[in-house]
Amino acid sequence: MERDTPHGLDPIQEGIRLFNDEYFFEAHEVLEDVWKQEHGEPRLFLQGLIQISAAYHHYQNGNLVGAATLLQRGADKIRKYPARYLGIDAAGLVARVEADRKAIERMQHAEPPEEPIEFPRIERKIE
Repeated sequence: MERDTPHGLDPIQEGIRLFNDEYFFEAHEVLEDVWKQEHGEPRLFLQGLIQISAAYHHYQNGNLVGAATLLQRGADKIRKYPARYLGIDAAGLVARVEADRKAIERMQHAEPPEEPIEFPRIERKIE
């Protein structure tokens, strides 16, 4: 089943828009639809984005263990790609995700984070 998006809208861009608006569950759903149809090189990268989206959704709902686990898995997948991939600053995203994962792990041990978590934004430039 394809996600209803306005005609001609790039579903990856729509997933990024939802992510940046902090609708992480919805971003996960849109990106998962793209992932299911992808059979090439971007498949693992998309799965990483999906896991990162799901991780921040878990964080919003207070599931720190799920958030930290999925941030790690998502970053590990994206790290395998070039620093800029599909127009996305993958290296910058991984750096932010890693910092957030470490902060969440400190929270799991009742330690305050060094800085509060501010959800990352995914910047995409199509060339």
